Parts: sequence; C-alpha cells; structure tokens
Amino acid sequence: MQGIFNTVSLMWQLQVITLVNRLIYFMQRLPVVGPLISDQTYAAFRAKRTLGAVAVVLMFGAGLLESLIYFCGMLALPILLWTEDHYTDRFVLALHMYFCISGVMGAVTGAKVLETNKMKYTAIKLMRIAPTRFMRAILFHRYTTFFLYQGIAFTLVSLFFNFSISHVLLVVGIMTCWRVLCEFLHLAIFQQKGIVLIQKTWATSLTMLIALALAYLPLTQWSIPLFGATILDQRWFVTIIVLSGTVAGYILLKHTEYAAAVRAVTNNADPLLNTELMIADLQQRMIQSKGSDLSQPSSTNLHVIEQSVQNTVNKKGYEQMHDLFVKRHSNLLLAPFHRRLIAIMIIGLLLSCLAFIFKDHISLNEVERFTPLLILAMLSLTVGSQICKMLFYHCDIPLMRYAFYRKDAKQHSLLRFKYILSTNLKLGLCFAAVTSVPVLILSEGRNIDSLLAIWILIITLAVFFSVHHLLLYYVLQPYTAELDTNHPLFTIMNTLISLSIVVAIFLGTALWLLTAAIIVLTVGYLFSAVPLVSKYAHHHFRVK
Repeated sequence: MQGIFNTVSLMWQLQVITLVNRLIYFMQRLPVVGPLISDQTYAAFRAKRTLGAVAVVLMFGAGLLESLIYFCGMLALPILLWTEDHYTDRFVLALHMYFCISGVMGAVTGAKVLETNKMKYTAIKLMRIAPTRFMRAILFHRYTTFFLYQGIAFTLVSLFFNFSISHVLLVVGIMTCWRVLCEFLHLAIFQQKGIVLIQKTWATSLTMLIALALAYLPLTQWSIPLFGATILDQRWFVTIIVLSGTVAGYILLKHTEYAAAVRAVTNNADPLLNTELMIADLQQRMIQSKGSDLSQPSSTNLHVIEQSVQNTVNKKGYEQMHDLFVKRHSNLLLAPFHRRLIAIMIIGLLLSCLAFIFKDHISLNEVERFTPLLILAMLSLTVGSQICKMLFYHCDIPLMRYAFYRKDAKQHSLLRFKYILSTNLKLGLCFAAVTSVPVLILSEGRNIDSLLAIWILIITLAVFFSVHHLLLYYVLQPYTAELDTNHPLFTIMNTLISLSIVVAIFLGTALWLLTAAIIVLTVGYLFSAVPLVSKYAHHHFRVK
C-alpha cells in the first residue's frame, strides 16, 4: 500500500503542477493583472506553492460539483418536476434511477483501466512510471474519491427529500463495490478476447439509450416496475456484490498486471491521447474545403452564371471580395447551416414527443422556468463561430499581416455580419417554429402569450449571437493558426453566457422579463460593436 500512496501523491503533484502552470498562463493574459505576472513566476516556489493549494481546492471542488450536478440534474430535478408533493415512493424512485444510470450505464462507459487519456500517456510513456504501479494507484484513487464525492452529493440530496442518510451511504457503498467488479470484468474481457469494450461506440451508445429509457420510464404514463430499487433491496444480491467487489478490488490491487492493457490504450498514434490536437484536427477538417465544397459552374444555367458574374463585377473593394468568397465557398459555408437545420428538426421531434408523453404530468408554467436553456440552444445552433473560423482559415490568415486590412476592419466586418445574421435568422425562425409545437401541445393551443415571447426571444438571440461571435473574432481574434482558442477573455466571455443561464434558471426569471433583458443586451451589443471593432481590431486582429 505504501507504493500505491506514493504513486497517488506523485499523480496529484503532476495534476497540481499542470493546473498551476495553466493558471499562471491564464492570468498572464488578463488585461490588468497580466502585465504584473512575469515568466519568472513559473519558477517561483512560494507563489506556485500558494497556487498549488488553490489548485487542490479547485480539483476537490470540481469533483464534488460534478457529483452534485449529476445527482441534482439526473435524479432530484426529474423527481421534483414529475412527481406530486404527496408522492411517498421518491426514495424508491431515486434508487431505481441511480441503479439504471450509475449501475447499468456507468458499468459499461466508466471503466478506468482501459480508458485512454493524456495523463496516463504522460505518466507511463514520458515519466516512465511502471504501468502496474500506476494503474493500481489510479484505481485506488478513483474509487476512494467515487465513494467520497457520491456519498457527500447523495447525502445532500437526501437531506432535501428526508431520505435516510445511513441507507444512502450504504447504497453508494454497494455501487462502489459494483463498479470495482465491473472494472475487473472489463479487464477480463480484454485479456480473454482482446476487446476494449469502452471503445466500442455501438455498445456504449446502446447501453446509454437503454439505461436512460429504463431510468425515466417510471415518470411517464408507460410506467414500469421500479426494479432497480427492488434489486438493491435484495440482501442476498447485495451481499454477493459487496463480497465480489471486495475480492475483485483485492485482485486488481495485488495480483493483476496491467502492462498489456495499458500498452493497448497508450499508443502514441491514438489522437485521444492529446485532446487539444484531436480537437484542432477535427476543427480543421470541418472547415477545410474539398473539391466538392467549391462551387463549380454548370452548363445548364449559363444565364444565371452570367448574371452572377456581372453582379460581382459591378461590386468594388471589400464587397466584391466578400461576394467572391461566399460564391467560391458556398457549399462549405452552407454545410454547418444544413447540419444545424437537421439538428433543429430532430430537437423539434423529440420535444414534441416528450410534450405529448408528459402533458398530463407537467404544465407550461413549470416548463417556462427552464426557458433560459433556449440561450444555450441558440449558442449551439447559430453558425457565427463556425463561419468565423472559415473566414479566418480561408481568407484572413494571409491578409491580417497588412495594416490596411486591419484598419478597414469596420467595412468587411459589416459585410460579414449581414451574411451571418441572415443565416442565423433562418435557423432562428426554424427553431422557433419547431418549439411552438410542444408549447401548443402543453397549452392545448390556448397560451399564445408565451408563444409570442418565445418567438421574440429566439429571434433576438439569433441577432445577439450573430454580433457576439463576430465581435469577439474582430476584437480578440482568439484563433491560432491551428485553430486553438487560448485567449482568456474569449473563454471568460463564453463562460459568462453559461453562468447567466444557470443564474436565470435558479432565479426563475419570468419569460417576458428574460426576453426584455435579452432585447436590451442585444441592442447594446449592436450599438457598441462598430466602435469596438474600429478601436481594437487594428491592434488585435492578427494571427496569434
């Protein structure tokens, strides 16, 4: 055990040092604090020790927050929304959902032995830690913190519902033993068949769909028996799980070699070992143009081609350049629009089905509390960010070096804003149309007031995010040549949007009040965008 504790300590040091260096890097790029922090801070022992204490607190807080979000969002919130106040079997329902999600889904998707991650690669390939020693420490740390975080989170939820704390901790202990046993089974499958189960997308996806369906079906009119709670209440089954998990844990920590399993998932060619490179490669492939993406003339529409060419020739300067870029890359620019259009259709179908299923359990007033999630939806469904990356990659990289191009940022930014706005408005109108269907189902066609507010809110958000993405692109220019986004202010601005959604849900902001706030913010954004671009683009609109 001494070797395990030493390896856990070394692992923590590696995580803390990495996080501290990122904090220093992040603070150096803040506008006011940044100039006060020199590169010597990386070697300052006392400063890094202080930041190390902050990093440890952040890591513990992040683990606990993740468990709290899981229990509150996946268990407590659905129970509160779709059960009556006098419902007496809430604990039984919570146990069933916990069994399906953590027990069934987590058993297949949450194995650590065969997980591919950057830390495992760094520790074994670069720091030369023995694979068996490292994996034993990882498993000990994983399931110790699993019990700690989930025990605290489930206890806090139990206080709200007046559940028995001792029963809750017992259930978390049983689940910990079950997950340890599943680790052993994952490793056994790999050793016998050479199959890394968590890397099989079909298996993990199918398990997730079945587990989530079984977890939430009791909340619908197609109710099923709460078999999860029944299983966890069988003493003979619980005894077998606890004994099997204990024996499996002992074997994993004392009598298992991990060299072959680790070697199978730490291949240097695996892009999953470097998430940043994987994301950058994915982003580049998404915006790179292929032969089929470039607009090709067709002999069947010569009149249209001649008219289009004449219209382009009649334009001058940046307007002509923008028109040529749009026509040359029309298929590439339309690809994200078509993907989001398909996503909107799927979202609309799912929301309509859910509204039809749960119309007897929830009312429109209960759903209105979560209308701030429309902000998150529009953030994902608008194309401003994607088009800005395309503009950067295919047009602006060679031009940003010229002072005249940066000085004229106001002119070409307005042309691009019109194009992005027209695309986002089309998506916004489609999204507003599909969200109208579940609203009409829940209100039985009587609540037109809420429907009008939702339409205004979505259209306003389409305008807001058209300005938002383009303004951040011109004022901050967060992209590197590899399309990484390491600019701290860019991260802060996008994080504030996510935080505002959480705050709006927590405060239970009225729909019309939220709509009015978004309108005011959008108008302010519109009037401030041009002065900000004129003032800052000349200095910041460069390749990082």
